[in-house]
Amino acid sequence: MKAVLDFLKILADETRLKIIMMLSRRDMCVCEIMDELGMSQPAVSHHLRILKKSGIVRDDKDGRWVFYSLNQKVFAQRVCTNNDLFNQIRGNLENRQSHRDYDACLRMEKEIHSCLKANN
Repeated sequence: MKAVLDFLKILADETRLKIIMMLSRRDMCVCEIMDELGMSQPAVSHHLRILKKSGIVRDDKDGRWVFYSLNQKVFAQRVCTNNDLFNQIRGNLENRQSHRDYDACLRMEKEIHSCLKANN
């Protein structure tokens, strides 16, 4: 579950999602990403570092330039993992039970009343 949450956190950031979308079209260097996003080099590098650490993005040094690309295999694996999660939730909703179990509510209510009496 932690891996799913980490992936969703990465996607939840608008800048990182934009970078992922750009890199899904072609390899790009930091300067191109900076230009397209209108951001500073340190800001873009920060997001690329997070994406690279997660394995979603990889870099390739070409002379004095570094080009970034989307790691298709890792990205596809992460999307499939999340797709499994969403499919499980969808399946749960389709087979959702309509009964309500009040036992836990009654137990908690009783404990709260006991604590309140003990504190008075």
